[in-house]
Amino acid sequence: MNAIRASRDSTPSRKASNSNSSISSSDADKDGDIGGKQADAPGQVTLDDASTAVEDMFQNHYVKIEYSDSRFSLKKLLSFVGPGLLVSQALLDPGNIESDISQADASGYKLLWLLLLAHIICIFVQSLAARLGVVTGRHLAQHIKAQYPWAFAVVFWLLAEVAIIGADIQEVVGTATALHILTSLPIWAGVVITAVDSFLFLYVQKLGVRVTELVFGLLISTLAVCFFVEMVMIKPDVKEMFKGMFVPLIPQGAVVQAVGIIGSVLMPHNLFLHSALVGSRKLDRRAENREGAIREAMRYFRIETSICLVYAYLINMAVVVVFCKAFEVLSAAGTPYTASLADGASVLSSVLGSGSKYVYAIGLLAIGQSTTMSGTLSGQYVTEGFWNMPVKPWQRVVVTRAISLVPALVVALTASEHMDLLSEIINVVQAVVLSVTIIPLLKLQAYAEIVGPEFAFGRTARLAVAALTLAIITLNAYMAVSVIPLGSAGMYVALVAAVAVYAAVVLYTAAFPLRCVWASRALVDRAPRAIRWLFGRSAFSVDAHTGDTADDEE
Repeated sequence: MNAIRASRDSTPSRKASNSNSSISSSDADKDGDIGGKQADAPGQVTLDDASTAVEDMFQNHYVKIEYSDSRFSLKKLLSFVGPGLLVSQALLDPGNIESDISQADASGYKLLWLLLLAHIICIFVQSLAARLGVVTGRHLAQHIKAQYPWAFAVVFWLLAEVAIIGADIQEVVGTATALHILTSLPIWAGVVITAVDSFLFLYVQKLGVRVTELVFGLLISTLAVCFFVEMVMIKPDVKEMFKGMFVPLIPQGAVVQAVGIIGSVLMPHNLFLHSALVGSRKLDRRAENREGAIREAMRYFRIETSICLVYAYLINMAVVVVFCKAFEVLSAAGTPYTASLADGASVLSSVLGSGSKYVYAIGLLAIGQSTTMSGTLSGQYVTEGFWNMPVKPWQRVVVTRAISLVPALVVALTASEHMDLLSEIINVVQAVVLSVTIIPLLKLQAYAEIVGPEFAFGRTARLAVAALTLAIITLNAYMAVSVIPLGSAGMYVALVAAVAVYAAVVLYTAAFPLRCVWASRALVDRAPRAIRWLFGRSAFSVDAHTGDTADDEE
């Protein structure tokens, strides 16, 4: 029988060393059955016990998974449920709700198939993010810092922070909109309240990882119940709904909208978050069980991620379907309407009655509060990973709220109807950051020096992920170019310059030889110092006798 229990970790915080290509094993836990140090087999790296390198919310609260070579177990699957829930809510944040409303207005049911495809792609990408964390025991931010030059890692960090803060602005304004509907508070007052009340959710973390995941699950389910109830009440056209889900068709003039759907589902900060959250499950990494335990965890996390993101798709689909029907009714009656997050309540109340706007607002409030907290966690892991220093959650809230409060207040004071323009700008930023972030996520798992020879991508997998990466980058670039106004020659010049910089960064990220490659293939001593500096290896040396790598203090 699989014994699964929540445990309290008494091991002190450990500082990770990124001076070599392999990941050193941490000390064994006091009970002696997890994470014991093991000798490297020939050609095999030593991996740690899936703890993050610095203090995080799972240092004292985690779920301990005991490995048993058995068939699928529903009980064991339940022990893995949690990280996917926290990731899925980013697909349901107020920015995505607004995107769903715009989709319903622009193309009706006809792009539901593309929304489904975007969620399927998201399942694949997020599973790879979880895979990186499970196999190596380190999350994406830590790997980027360890394998890329310092200056380039700083650029990665800044891009990730911009993406997180952009999403946070949407979440804060969306939550303030819900408070305005429920209480008639001005939007600016709701923004201030939302910025402050996030501190209340920090207390939940002290109750343990399972309680935290339960709270997030309840908030997501609140949104689901609200829109499922309204979908039943509004009685959509079921035939058109299923036709839109399974018949691929892009209406004329909806190409940009179609590309935006994919961009709104794939979130760059989710890649950092998911690779870190899987560290809350402590696996049996003793030498005799290590590979089996990791493969078992990857299998269960794939299932868990698929279930959670399919759940997110059903909620997004419900939002689209509800507003499709509402817009049809209003159009047939000749009633003018505005397709926006702020006006969603008035649209529903015109069709379903005044009570429906409160149901809409409750769901929006629940997911807004939930996503603001998950954004704080994403930022916490990003900062810890890139700077190797612990950041207290309350400190992270202060920083993110202080930065996002100003543009959110600007939107609130200049009229909330400009939220659609702000969302377009933020989606472009997210698309650019995603294109750069997804490359190291996939590239890291192609090297045996990072994940071990038994988990490195084979040739077929490399071709598949390369094709996926190219497709995502192309679509995101198209979306970014499509929304930029080109009314003058200066804008064309600026666009060409921006595309050139963007292409250079993407190519550098893809072509850059990771530090582990420099070490294992003895490229360091052969390269001129200027070239070594360019690739971040000026302080890198290889022991001629052992082949070990080390960072020289300069």
